[in-house]
Amino acid sequence: MNRKCIGCGLLLQNTNPKEEGFTPKEDSIYCQRCFKLINYGSFKEVKNKDKYFFNIFKKVNEKEDLILFLVDIFNLSNSVEIINNYVKSKTILVLTKKDILPKSVKDEKLKKYIESINTNKNIIDTVIISSKNNYNIDYIYDLINKEKISKDVYIVGNTNSGKSTFINKIVKNYSDSDVYLTTSIYPSTTLENNRIKINDDLYLIDTPGVIDKDNINNYVSKGTLKRITPSKEIKPRVYQLLEGATLYSENLFRLEYVKGEKNSFTIYISNDIIIDRINTMSNLRGKTLVKHSLNVKKGEDIVISGLCFIKVKEDAIIDLYSIKDVKVFIRNSLI
Repeated sequence: MNRKCIGCGLLLQNTNPKEEGFTPKEDSIYCQRCFKLINYGSFKEVKNKDKYFFNIFKKVNEKEDLILFLVDIFNLSNSVEIINNYVKSKTILVLTKKDILPKSVKDEKLKKYIESINTNKNIIDTVIISSKNNYNIDYIYDLINKEKISKDVYIVGNTNSGKSTFINKIVKNYSDSDVYLTTSIYPSTTLENNRIKINDDLYLIDTPGVIDKDNINNYVSKGTLKRITPSKEIKPRVYQLLEGATLYSENLFRLEYVKGEKNSFTIYISNDIIIDRINTMSNLRGKTLVKHSLNVKKGEDIVISGLCFIKVKEDAIIDLYSIKDVKVFIRNSLI
């Protein structure tokens, strides 16, 4: 065989079922892993992930082609940090999954926030899209054709940033092809660069997602991952808390309001996740998680990477417990 799986980009082979790229059928266009993921929702973890992602940016930068860097709304800070440090080519920053944000959140506010943390002068534009709702897809397609340097345009981003879903939308809207990439909420669905023809003048190169080791996606079960991944517009949950109050969420986090005046906490998290008010002294749920002591200023967010962000209205001292190795940090308020 000398063909690639159109789902994950791996070279197909039919000799070793234990190795990636295996398919039992000579004429298959998908490897067995992608076939099972598409048809049965069965996900197989890949071995030696790092070999797929090492030097991604170096290789892309060497091509000097246009880059679309896709960013998930729940992974803004980490993704922009990667762009600032590694991306050297002409780049369009694409903020995906607009559909999961409350409709009251305006594009201009999001763009201004990104501009405040972005220092990379290679970014020529920031576009906010929803592949699901076809929002700004025509605009980004026209922009790609206007700004591309060659026929090849590279699609880059963290795992689960929506790269394959975006490419499938472009294929559906602007190509005669009826072949689509494998999409899933699980990290590492795409394993090798995959060149997808849109027309004679445009090819999109789907690259393996960059693994964010601080993201909660890497530390929860498949069932929990499905529930923490928003599938529709988030309904913000507002809690009025007094000093000494505690919120707890399914062994994902525990938030203790240690010191401050009466305060408002607005939590942006998947609608499927349950949050309870509990007694700080008698209810010890979540105490086995890792403790982060935070001094939050008025108008700042607490971010639990990949899970949620919490807008705090007034100054507050907080003890936040979360899963080990998941990044917790403070940033200027996004919304």
